[in-house]
Amino acid sequence: MSEFTFCSVFSIDEALMKLAQEPGACVVAGGTDVTLRIREGRQRPGLLLDISRIAELQGIREERGYIHIGATTTLAAIASSELLAAKAPALYEAANRFADPNTRNRATIGGNIVNASPGADTPPPLCALGAEVLLRSPKGTRCLPVWEYLLGPNRTALLPGELVLGVRFKPCPHSAFIKIGLRKAMAISVETAAVALEKDENGVITACGIAFGALGPKALRAWNTEKALLNKRPSNAVLAAAVAAVGTDIQPRDGLRGTKEYRYSTAGVIFERAFLAAYHSSI
Repeated sequence: MSEFTFCSVFSIDEALMKLAQEPGACVVAGGTDVTLRIREGRQRPGLLLDISRIAELQGIREERGYIHIGATTTLAAIASSELLAAKAPALYEAANRFADPNTRNRATIGGNIVNASPGADTPPPLCALGAEVLLRSPKGTRCLPVWEYLLGPNRTALLPGELVLGVRFKPCPHSAFIKIGLRKAMAISVETAAVALEKDENGVITACGIAFGALGPKALRAWNTEKALLNKRPSNAVLAAAVAAVGTDIQPRDGLRGTKEYRYSTAGVIFERAFLAAYHSSI
């Protein structure tokens, strides 16, 4: 393991000051991904900046019509949140399918987003929910939709000196997440689908967010699939058109966990399961 300096900070301002002083610093909270990269020699940071003790970056709350989740909030906290179980089931389900209990106790939602793995579990439900990433720098705070913040494998729109504060999104009780993995424990996604929707008293879909994971270079917002459903009452024909649109939204590739052909053939299936779970939820 390479040599590095470790520093803990206790406020956002202190973290921003350290990032300005050390442009190559690596921000950590849970450190589940960073530690592995350092051990394998894929990353050699001069400074590890621990933000896990910043109180402002912790916790889940509902405020002014939005659910806010701090960057250092663990996946275990998300997986046990009654608020999210009721008002954002897709994210709640993704957290419960994330790795194993020990990893969930350390891994944070901020780290899962910053790592920008195409197969990460939380970005698809966040995209479906229309979530924004909140970013802070000495110049101020800015917000980006998750699908714009993610640029590709291990690439994000985070600028030098910026700190991820967390995410925010509007509650969506009618949402669901489906994951295909090779095994139950510690399963890295073969593919995932997340659906979030609103419907009127007649069952017509008035708002819809759909996203996929591990089916492209990043979590993909499925714009064509959404258009196939918006302002319609689901029927066999409507659902068939939406399943067909899935193939135009995804960009699967061959990989160790599945072939391109397999992913094309199953993406519509997991979308349909997620959609039906969200649409028929009793909340």
